[in-house]
Amino acid sequence: MGARRRGAARGGSFGHGAGGRGMTFEARPSRLAALGYVVTRGFRGMAQSAHVQVLAVGTMAVCMLLLGAVTLAWQNAREVTRDLGIDVPMTVYLADGADDAEVRRLSADLQALGVVDRVVRVRPQDALDRLVHGLGGEAELLEGIDADTLPETLEVHLADGVSAQVAPRLAERLRTRDVVEDVEVAGPWAGHLEAMVATLRHLAVGAGVLVALACTTIVWSTIRLGVFARRAEVQILRLVGGTHAFVRGPFVVEGMVQATFAAALALGLLHGAFDMLRPYLEDGLSLVFVAGSLRFFTAEEIAFGLGAGALVGYLGARAAVARYVEV
Repeated sequence: MGARRRGAARGGSFGHGAGGRGMTFEARPSRLAALGYVVTRGFRGMAQSAHVQVLAVGTMAVCMLLLGAVTLAWQNAREVTRDLGIDVPMTVYLADGADDAEVRRLSADLQALGVVDRVVRVRPQDALDRLVHGLGGEAELLEGIDADTLPETLEVHLADGVSAQVAPRLAERLRTRDVVEDVEVAGPWAGHLEAMVATLRHLAVGAGVLVALACTTIVWSTIRLGVFARRAEVQILRLVGGTHAFVRGPFVVEGMVQATFAAALALGLLHGAFDMLRPYLEDGLSLVFVAGSLRFFTAEEIAFGLGAGALVGYLGARAAVARYVEV
């Protein structure tokens, strides 16, 4: 009887039955119950400091909104340059009935040069398909046009870091080939547009780094306030044997929810502003957008943005509780 009592005292287990056989009931909660507590406590902690949470989410949303605007501008500028062919500094028009072997040899010679990144052969049907796709709702203007009326071309893309000034000299050499009918080189304005797109890309990357740091700092500060306000609860959980993940879990949930809500709010505001301004932009810049229309982020890109927000919240929350919970 004494041994059975001692067994009950160890680990909160109780034995019963004949022949010394018994069943053990663990006092520790299941993983599902622990996860439920972590999530519930995280949301309850946010409700206890609603004003602070609203301020943090709003501040992060403004930062993410600026990042989204720059990224959206860069994305659409890149698409416009691609649709208009501005990203192709040189187009080689092939002679009628050009021999395939000669065309392949010309492509190989171009790619052998250190200044050329790739050569894309565009057949007449491919060119017509591009026009139809680029005109979008105005594609009916191309009805009745035969693809054979369009020339076959080679699009020559220069390697990264190669100046566009190389294209005119290279064009003079290509015009001497029998298989070449003519060579068209993009003007200086195309180089300026390419520089603008590159600048927008650099701005988007720089803004992304700054916004990530700013949002991480905001989450860190907010969670630190929550940890300080609930430090007695944290100490009690540690004293009763709560694991590190169990103790810091509610705060990590808070941080991830904060940043995800901020990202969703920023995307929603940006989408509303985009839908409101798009007609005016397309009407005012109809000459530019005749070959393509402005578009918002795809579903995959939106999911990536929400995931990035959750990751920022996770990192900020982990950093905030590291001082109070051994990681």
